Amino acid sequence: MTLKVVPIQSKMTKPSLSEVVKRLENVFNNFTLRGEDKLNIVIASLSFCVWSLQKILDNDEEMMVMLDEVIDQYVDVPEDESYVELFTPDND
Repeated sequence: MTLKVVPIQSKMTKPSLSEVVKRLENVFNNFTLRGEDKLNIVIASLSFCVWSLQKILDNDEEMMVMLDEVIDQYVDVPEDESYVELFTPDND
């Protein structure tokens, strides 16, 4: 019997946003079933994502703009302020 090695990466398509969300929900649900608090899982995931974004961009200012855009979709912030600016301490 001969086994044929098929490179699966070439057969896979680019993941859709809905696939990414579904897989993240499955991870959260799996860890919750295993006894972890969902809030802790979400906070750890968010921290990992921010760290990953920082590594990818290698530019704190650009990262903060991107985070601000994402957070702005979920948090009501006055038009003339950004969420990041609200939590950035003054050095004065």
